[in-house]
Amino acid sequence: MADTGIGLDARSELLYRKLLLRSAWRTQDLARELMWSVDQVLQGLEALRSEGLASVSGGGDGGSFRAVEPCIALPALLSWRMREGRSPQPCPVQIGRFITLHEQAERFGDPAEGNDGRHDVSAMIERMVAKVEREVTLLAPGYREGGFEFSRPVADMVLRRGARLRSVWAASVLQAPTAMAHAQWLAQEGAALRSVGTVPPRAVIMDGAVAVVVDETEGARIVRSPAELERLSALADRFWDRGATVRQTGRQPVATTRRPRSEVVLRLLSEGLTDDAIARRLGCSVRTVRNDVASAMVALDARSRFQAGARAMQVGLI
Repeated sequence: MADTGIGLDARSELLYRKLLLRSAWRTQDLARELMWSVDQVLQGLEALRSEGLASVSGGGDGGSFRAVEPCIALPALLSWRMREGRSPQPCPVQIGRFITLHEQAERFGDPAEGNDGRHDVSAMIERMVAKVEREVTLLAPGYREGGFEFSRPVADMVLRRGARLRSVWAASVLQAPTAMAHAQWLAQEGAALRSVGTVPPRAVIMDGAVAVVVDETEGARIVRSPAELERLSALADRFWDRGATVRQTGRQPVATTRRPRSEVVLRLLSEGLTDDAIARRLGCSVRTVRNDVASAMVALDARSRFQAGARAMQVGLI
């Protein structure tokens, strides 16, 4: 099927848009809504999950699915396609428009379209993480499939923005094979992970300015009070200082990798650095920097270096 501009074929985009209308969908409900077979829905969901656009719902039963928020899913898709040279290449302008329209729909939800406001803690955190600047700390008292603490799109957005990511897991989390697979991926991406005996709060702290604390009985609570943020941050620091670094498992250790150079170049470009300054910062040649900038301009459909940096920032690529 033809590409729709955001890097998906028409059928995949239809499924993704449908997922965005609710906080969680069961496959049978999706099949009924779309007039597809259950097998077609499962195939479509698996394709979206492989692209980082859908996830198991964090509700706990494992039988429901949700969309990953466009503000982190679509920039990640653009980044991956640019890095791998895969087709179809998403259009940054279309991605920006899609994200804007979705955020407007969230703000002014239309009941006629079945929009329930997507009162889901993972969706809320994804939108907040898209604005992080310096650091994110994740506290995980247990393993929850589909939980924000174990979300690759969340971690990828934090790292792509050049922020530091710290995760503190309770020791029991390490018993889950899927959690250990995520731990290995975090190490590959250069994120820091430690474990302690127990972690009382399930929480995420962003830039020391806002946090979300999740209680199993009371639900999610946004924390903005400076005093409470200070106490929560101090608690997270104590867990971090006491925690043991989670080591790689398996026969062959995997070397830690950095973010793609092209993304770092775009970030420095958006800060106003010259080619010479970027080359010195990254320890590469000016010619390499210029090649990266030229490739990014093509991928981002930008007419100038300035527009490439601005567009990358606008769509959340950096």
